Amino acid sequence: MMRSIRLPSVRSLRDAQQRAVAEGALALACYLALALLVTWPLALRFNTELFGGIGHAPGRFGFVGDEEAGLHLWHLWWVSEALLHGRNPFWTNLLFYPDGVQLYVQTLSAPNAVIALPVYLLAGPVAAFNTVIVLGFALTGFGVFLLARRYAGGLWGPLLCGALITLGPFHLGQLQNSHVNLFSMQWIPLYMHALTLLDKRGGRWRIGYAAGIAALVVLSDWYWAAVCGALTIVWMLTQIALAQERRALARRYALFAAGALLVLAPLIAGIIANWRSIPLAGGPRSEIWEAYVRYSSADLFGLFFPSVYHPLWGAQVERMLRPIAEPFAPSGWYVAAGWTLAALAIIGVWSSWRRALHLLIVGVCLWVLALGPTLWVLGRDSGIPMPYAWLDRLPLFGAARKPALFIAPVLAILSVLAALGLDALRQRLPSDWRAAPVVVAAVLAAFELWLPPGRVFLPLERPAVYEQIAMRPGAVADLPLDVLETSRTLRNQMVHQQPIIGGYIARRPVYESFSIPLLHAIGSMQALPDDDIAPLRQSDLMAMQCFAPVRHAVIRTDLTTQREQTNLEQTLTRLTGRPVMPAYADAQYRWYELPLFPDACQSFIYPGKGWHAIERNAEMTLYRWADAESQIIVANPHSTPFPARVSFKLAAYQTTRRIEVWRDGRRLGSWDVSPAPRTYTMLLPVERGINPFTLRAPAAPDPQSNRMISIVAFHMDVDHPEPLEGK
Repeated sequence: MMRSIRLPSVRSLRDAQQRAVAEGALALACYLALALLVTWPLALRFNTELFGGIGHAPGRFGFVGDEEAGLHLWHLWWVSEALLHGRNPFWTNLLFYPDGVQLYVQTLSAPNAVIALPVYLLAGPVAAFNTVIVLGFALTGFGVFLLARRYAGGLWGPLLCGALITLGPFHLGQLQNSHVNLFSMQWIPLYMHALTLLDKRGGRWRIGYAAGIAALVVLSDWYWAAVCGALTIVWMLTQIALAQERRALARRYALFAAGALLVLAPLIAGIIANWRSIPLAGGPRSEIWEAYVRYSSADLFGLFFPSVYHPLWGAQVERMLRPIAEPFAPSGWYVAAGWTLAALAIIGVWSSWRRALHLLIVGVCLWVLALGPTLWVLGRDSGIPMPYAWLDRLPLFGAARKPALFIAPVLAILSVLAALGLDALRQRLPSDWRAAPVVVAAVLAAFELWLPPGRVFLPLERPAVYEQIAMRPGAVADLPLDVLETSRTLRNQMVHQQPIIGGYIARRPVYESFSIPLLHAIGSMQALPDDDIAPLRQSDLMAMQCFAPVRHAVIRTDLTTQREQTNLEQTLTRLTGRPVMPAYADAQYRWYELPLFPDACQSFIYPGKGWHAIERNAEMTLYRWADAESQIIVANPHSTPFPARVSFKLAAYQTTRRIEVWRDGRRLGSWDVSPAPRTYTMLLPVERGINPFTLRAPAAPDPQSNRMISIVAFHMDVDHPEPLEGK
């Protein structure tokens, strides 16, 4: 006799779906309430001050946080303004004037700006920034809740696990250092939740949903894009290896990849178009970069470090961690999970490892990547090579720079295991006592994650001088420049909304135009030489001002020395031909408005990289020695290219040397330079803008100066033909 199989009715399925939606709405409401509670009294200051973190708490590791907060406030402002005015948010000419800068692999967090755009329109950038903070708490918890519920089911266990992650030490650490891009960690669990839906048969909406979340991950932050890229590969390979219907699963994965690439096509096209200006991090790198990667790697036991933010023992933990991995701050490698979460996850592994075998494999693989290029054990670099050392050399991937961030999906996996552990404990108890494990775990978590009172709020100043500059459009030299990672000039730019020299972004570009002598003298506030191997006459300075006109020079007098202020005034006096007077002055600011010289545009030449400092011989003749490779740069202000007639007065070191001229990998010419000074002339093709040419000549050691030198230049100049478009 055959047994009948009872299938769930349409009504029961509908009831289950409605119950799931109601529980999801309840969970989201709980996390929003928790976010408002943790950030209180932020709700009372929502559009007046930026939320800067937990006050009276250790764990800032030396960072004040307001500079990073200002950077991410600028990101919100720029993306919002770009979207509202139909501009490309991944390229801006407001920074690093006049070159502009790509923002494709910066910490832009574009989805945050899109989500907060209604708030931006209604209440401005400060309220939008605080909205992102509140949502960072709420949506991170909610994403973990959705992921944990896929495996453990129920409401209260996944709800608690979401709170353990969003209030956990790792997540809180990103807030304390105002890393808003990393604090918006919700994309990690939401993406993992999308992958779990993709693993099951179902409607095409699953593929579309997963592709959309993948696009949001990539657009949110390059760190998270790199993390989720590795997560995706390990996840899919593991699932295909464990699946019975491998072909069908591989087909769904292929459709998902195609959908994600389709959604990201505009971004990919922009990256390809700006390939040369994007830091690939796949080639030779500086020692500072290598050290940054090494000291941003998790410790072997880092998951089990105690919370540094606890009011009872946090200060002691901070004192213990701070000397480790000097001179870099521990904020780069502090990845503590929290003991309550870790204990519940261990119970989950013990009781339910078969149900989450693929998660265990993925978690272990990503944890190994989080350990970085070499293994750290209790703060000591063992020197044992790790797999990340190979991945770190891949183009674009290496730009992530922070291996410890691979711990984010590991924490999400721990939350799933913790939910399974809670469920296992509940099933072993009588029905009347099944709430006890959740209650006990919540009490323990409340004690462990207890935060001290007090919150940090950062005011956004609007100095009067920038209000005036806003009414007189033109590029601004906001001095001193952001050379020590400060977002002061970005915050000022949100007031005057003009292009600025320099800028503060995560990955600084090659700033070619800053080598223009006048621009460099203004931006660095260093003395402009009286003369150089390229002429620095007033007409040449006026040509430089016409090429890259700086209309406003603003000095923050309390942040600059009297020598720097004098240097700037002398440079401006040489440019204008008369003593300069400030257009505005108060206790902190001095503003000079400069003439633009629109009729003085002509080509000019100046030395670039590879030249030693100016020297003079006994006859006071001025000269510069060159390395084996040195640059000459010809600036063309005209829209039409032309052959520039360049003259050099050169001599070779000790013996005749062959000199070659190169541009973009192509040799343009060569000639022999003798030890006797002589003038040489050459026609060089110049495009509109900055045209760097490389001089190559064999170098030899000079025993007197202990340096490698090849040729010496006494003078260089370029003819000034009429612009071709004028003929």
